Amino acid sequence: MTDTISFIKFTKIRDIGNQEGKNSNVFLAIDDQLGDELVIKQMEKEKFNSDEYFSESKMIYASKHPNIVDIQYASQDTENIYLAMPHYDKGSLNNLATGRLLTVREIVMYSLDLLSAVSYIHSKGLLHLDIKPTNILIDVSGKAVLTDFGLSRYMDENGIADQPTSYSLHREPECYLQIGRTNQSDIYQIGLTIYRLCNGVEVLNQQLISMEIGTMDKLAESIKNGEFPDRTFFLPHVPKKLQKVILKALEVDPKKRYDNTISMMNDLSVIDDNLDWIYTGVAGNPYTKSNNSYQYDVFVTLNNDIECYKTNLISNKKTKISKCSIKCINENDLFKNLSAVVGGLN
Repeated sequence: MTDTISFIKFTKIRDIGNQEGKNSNVFLAIDDQLGDELVIKQMEKEKFNSDEYFSESKMIYASKHPNIVDIQYASQDTENIYLAMPHYDKGSLNNLATGRLLTVREIVMYSLDLLSAVSYIHSKGLLHLDIKPTNILIDVSGKAVLTDFGLSRYMDENGIADQPTSYSLHREPECYLQIGRTNQSDIYQIGLTIYRLCNGVEVLNQQLISMEIGTMDKLAESIKNGEFPDRTFFLPHVPKKLQKVILKALEVDPKKRYDNTISMMNDLSVIDDNLDWIYTGVAGNPYTKSNNSYQYDVFVTLNNDIECYKTNLISNKKTKISKCSIKCINENDLFKNLSAVVGGLN
């Protein structure tokens, strides 16, 4: 049987994605044969052994699931490997959460989609090992779709996978102490992803600066000691039930972490507090939410006191909610009372 040489042609349009942990070139292209837009992931052959050229494409193809990206085809030329995938024009969760903070309802919805995908690949003996907001896309129906299996590995009979490489800010504590990765690695990365969706996708970079973590050695120590990320920091609208799920997923000791994705899904599914508050990031009007009848707004005065109003969406009449108007002593008191207010107006 002779080999047949074939050529797949595409025209590059533009680079897409950001530089977070980037180990490949990803761009939007027109497939010249199909006349459709595709996302092409380009990887240099010199970074792989020849038997690894199409390992990622095979993993994706073997993991068909509504919450996992499809692969259209895989090809190569003399220097590069190319993986072609659908173009999701809604972008990634990172793009969405950079433009605005998500509501708790959105965070729970996307997290359940993510956990469904990871639960499926775990059932196939596969670990993802690169879970982060940039690797979660949003499809045309609004579902979260897991992508980028470049660091993924299959587990052995003991549930361990050999993968020393990891995005440094999402590296789990035990990764510094032992050889091999487990499903606890993915669960930790899921917890950290949800933490970022709750508090802003840039919160980790902000904490690197505020905690004066300037070297990889100091980062490693901070992760191993459970100091990074700052587990005491949550924005006021993040309900305690959701904080509890995240903190359990981020346990330093993997034995105290969720031992499977289904348990984590079950705990997320019952969260029903503060679902629709929008954190605006505006100092004077940090929170707002609406229903069919009213819009609720939480204001912070120049004296750092809290005032709450509801506006009738039909008559446009604004009324002050006296029970939620609070005088605050200091910034800590303000933060605590904001939590009480958004919970009290749930």
